[in-house]
Amino acid sequence: MSFFATIESRKAASFMINATLLISSLILIGTGASLMGFYRVQMLEVITVDFIIVPTVLTGGGIFTLIVSIFGLTAVAREDTCLLLSYAVLVAVDFCILMAGIISSVRLLFDIQIGFLDADVMSELSAYETDSWVRYKWDTIQTEFTCCGGYGYAQGYTDWKKTSMGGTRNSVPDSCCLFIAPGCGNNLFEVNDIRVVIGKINVHGCLTVMQRRLETHVTVILIVFAAVGGILAIMQLLSVVLACCLASNFSHGDEISVYEYETRSRAGSVSKRSYGAETTF
Repeated sequence: MSFFATIESRKAASFMINATLLISSLILIGTGASLMGFYRVQMLEVITVDFIIVPTVLTGGGIFTLIVSIFGLTAVAREDTCLLLSYAVLVAVDFCILMAGIISSVRLLFDIQIGFLDADVMSELSAYETDSWVRYKWDTIQTEFTCCGGYGYAQGYTDWKKTSMGGTRNSVPDSCCLFIAPGCGNNLFEVNDIRVVIGKINVHGCLTVMQRRLETHVTVILIVFAAVGGILAIMQLLSVVLACCLASNFSHGDEISVYEYETRSRAGSVSKRSYGAETTF
């Protein structure tokens, strides 16, 4: 701990921590954006709300960390007591956000393994024609992941048969088609030859396809985030301690400067009075 014995060493440590947090924040923002933009995990809230919390915390928390780290660098450079105390409060808030993200990511690891088995997909598929968000979500998932329906290899599309669209019109959404065109999914369940079906639409269930991709890629991202997040959390706690120590040091230094100024002012006044008395004499 002798490294933190002087003010300069504390400032240097604070600079290094804030620089590390700044770089880490950019990585967090990129990771959260990729989870939402490429893996579309936020659309799996039907399984668990953690699929929304984790990418939101990564992106929003990363932006907040970026702002706080820049604020911290400014506060240390200016040696301002008020700014340092404000920075300590902001880092404490950022620490809580980070811990919430770590806890949610650990929960999400278990949800990826077993949560898919408990998802109520049929309620969402049934709302496809009446709920615009559900329609947009499933059209996006089915198009980007080249899948159709909920569960199962080669039979996921049959989930749509249990909805009003499939039950009354023998159809699937156009987003299931291999070559998307208006009405391409109409009357699909009237076809009895599976070879014809495979030639027209994607047949694998979306959650089955997505679970495989999540297990292969997203699980690794979550494990790395939980581990690195723990290190960042320790650094944030250390940053709070350093900020409070520096604020105390700078405040004490200001008090000494004021005291020295007042002492010199009083000494100067006494000298002037003594000089005036001698001149009169």
